[in-house]
Amino acid sequence: MNRIKEIKKQLEDRYCYDRKLKEKDVQRLRRNIPSDFSETVAASLIVGCLRLDAVLYRSDDTLRFGYDVFVKDDPALPEWICYDTLPEPVSLKEADMLSVLDRFADQCGLSFTESCFSRLDGKVIKKEKPSL
Repeated sequence: MNRIKEIKKQLEDRYCYDRKLKEKDVQRLRRNIPSDFSETVAASLIVGCLRLDAVLYRSDDTLRFGYDVFVKDDPALPEWICYDTLPEPVSLKEADMLSVLDRFADQCGLSFTESCFSRLDGKVIKKEKPSL
């Protein structure tokens, strides 16, 4: 069984690949960069508690690709925390992105199914009563 099918079977609805830009869209953007362009997610892969985004961003007068890695500190919550940016060449193919995320998780001791972070509670700010 290939890795994508294996992970999909294990995680079911906690696995999602979403390609937002086709290759022709990327080429069109690179030829005619909109003046207000900052960054765009071209593809996103969610594997349980980890997410890998392939991001197209402006660098001087060109558009470049980079990977952003996000994690969840609680698998049940919807919020993602930016964890790292990877310097390696970007591919928008699902299998390539899974391979990158697999390697990264292994190198950093991260898990697709469990949070690897202890909870840090912040300060609670109490509202002041208005003075009369």
